[in-house]
Amino acid sequence: MANLPSYKIMYQKLKEDIDNNVYPIGTYLPTEGELEKLFQVSRTTVRHAVDLLAREGRVHVKQGAGTQVLDATEKQLPIYSKFHNIIDVKTEISAGKAIKTNGIWINRIPASAHVAGALEVDENDSVFCLQRIIHCGEAPMAIMTNYLRTDFFPDLDSYQGQFHDLYYFIQKKYGIKFETGQERISAIKTDYLDAQILKIAPGTPIFFNTRTAACSLGPLEYLEAKIRPDLCSFVVTMQGVPKWYDDVNYLK
Repeated sequence: MANLPSYKIMYQKLKEDIDNNVYPIGTYLPTEGELEKLFQVSRTTVRHAVDLLAREGRVHVKQGAGTQVLDATEKQLPIYSKFHNIIDVKTEISAGKAIKTNGIWINRIPASAHVAGALEVDENDSVFCLQRIIHCGEAPMAIMTNYLRTDFFPDLDSYQGQFHDLYYFIQKKYGIKFETGQERISAIKTDYLDAQILKIAPGTPIFFNTRTAACSLGPLEYLEAKIRPDLCSFVVTMQGVPKWYDDVNYLK
């Protein structure tokens, strides 16, 4: 563990303490100040470690109340929001509209705590930030921001405007293939600047997608996408009876 970044060591210890009931379900972790003293780390390191626990569903940060321990194994009821037996997920674009990217901007930035956690690097380590606007016909449809590890793609910023499909390019140029990933789809309201870029009214609901992608070397990319739902939707195809229908203990 000595070679791990401090936030990862702290995260693993807290996770172990939660599993061993040092912090029982429903109770609260020590405050940020107490955790700083306990682990002898900075406030940003504390927040980074807690963010990893939150993304795993082990804790919930309540503003003004603290960080509550959750039951990560708790079953979800089979209500209308639950997908089952998924055989396909596809992006559906407005009929007859062509998709295009008007260039791409790549620069190096220090990783925020959230980006560092997703890419498993230290906070403030240099990462690539790729920004682009995706158009559906003539209308701006999505703001895409990709963050990539610089140690995997050391000269990526020398290829400004020379590719459109990121995964295809890094496979051909660096021999690194996308292997696994997880994408989360939620909804947010646009702020003023994003609304100006997407040419919609401020406060309009849009999709907010995040994705973490990995290769054989580890996490390679973290994506944030802000997407207009009037131009793009996500279609989930399911097949077969839900498995929980045959589990007599599922709702007990």
